[in-house]
Amino acid sequence: KFTSCPDRTMPRAVASRKRRTDLSRIPRRSDLKYTDRFSVEKLSAFRICGDPLADDVANELHERHGGLTKIHDLLTTVRAKAAECTGPEGDVFRKFLAESARVPDWADREMIERGQRVHTIHTPFIGLSLFAGSLVGGAQYPVASVVTVLAGNITTDPLRRLNETGSLLQALAFPGSLVDAGCEAHESLTKVRLLHAALRNWLPRSGRLQRLPEIVPSRILVEGEVPINQQDLAITLGVFCYINLRSMRRMNIILSSQDIVAYVQMWRYAGYVLGIHNDLLPETLEAQEEFMLASMLHQGVPDFIDGDATKKFINTFAQAANTGTKGLLSFERVQDFLFQMIVYLNGAEHTTGMEIEDKGDTHWSVRFVRTFGFLFGTAMPRLPLGETALFHLHQFGIRRQQRLRGTPVGHGAGTGADVSRSVGTRPPPARL
Repeated sequence: KFTSCPDRTMPRAVASRKRRTDLSRIPRRSDLKYTDRFSVEKLSAFRICGDPLADDVANELHERHGGLTKIHDLLTTVRAKAAECTGPEGDVFRKFLAESARVPDWADREMIERGQRVHTIHTPFIGLSLFAGSLVGGAQYPVASVVTVLAGNITTDPLRRLNETGSLLQALAFPGSLVDAGCEAHESLTKVRLLHAALRNWLPRSGRLQRLPEIVPSRILVEGEVPINQQDLAITLGVFCYINLRSMRRMNIILSSQDIVAYVQMWRYAGYVLGIHNDLLPETLEAQEEFMLASMLHQGVPDFIDGDATKKFINTFAQAANTGTKGLLSFERVQDFLFQMIVYLNGAEHTTGMEIEDKGDTHWSVRFVRTFGFLFGTAMPRLPLGETALFHLHQFGIRRQQRLRGTPVGHGAGTGADVSRSVGTRPPPARL
């Protein structure tokens, strides 16, 4: 099957490394390199690899259970089928539930919960980091970006995408919610895992991928690659972890070595729940940096970024901030701030196609965020009761936002009215 992962033995990360990751520095394009662990061949092999356990569930639902419906909550469907189908026909569902609930030997509950606490304390900065590094900075990966557009309506409603991504990440803000099946964060991530499987099942049949070779640079396409493949999943994990930690450090937030280890452990476990291959789960920050530098060389094409489309996307948020503050924050001021944060946190070399002027590290936006970051991300958590106050304040705010937003539903598969205009002619309609 196209979703089968190759049986490859990859060298494990070295437990003790002489080199430490310098989070204050953005690697230049000339620093990007392949390694024995993450060579061209090994990374390419992961592009033809989906998530066999979840893909088997999606295939079974499509072929024998009336198709894929309510794909934003297939977990409920899987549980119902596991109970209804008492014979061998229900084994695929029961196997998925059993495997997704299994806690690996390497999981350190205390460390994971500490990582979740670090995540909560720095939530406001993480929001800015992920806007710059994921929603915008991720545009340097053409294949993953185009597939994201094909799979949902990010082009018609970018605020919805930001809200839903934020909602899914907010579930991590409650220590103890990640490790065990049935807990809040574990549930959210497992639903996303099944959503990805449904999209892998549907997108090839929909006709939406037919023009992909005409849209993206040919040098980064791998023959037989699948949408939302293992490398793209691991790149997203790297954005949430390595790139996020780097962005926080550049915002003058200095975390202890122990908290960095805990944060990596949290995301390693989140990646495990999402169905990412064990060889791509980061054992250390250095191991994930190694993967990301190789993957940026393998899949990153900064010159390919559509500058006009990116600026239009950013302007949506600038306008929302202007409207939300009743004009207190001018559109131009917010736009300038977001433009400079994107360049500052991603690096000018990695955002060339955006055609955004780099006004330098002395620009008011950089000075502002570094001052704010040091005061509330570095100094205040070290004050007596400072960390506790921030933790509970941000948890309260997150719960309030969750009540206002409701349950996140993920990507709207194929519902975007502007999908065809952003990638070419309209593909033929298809049922899930």
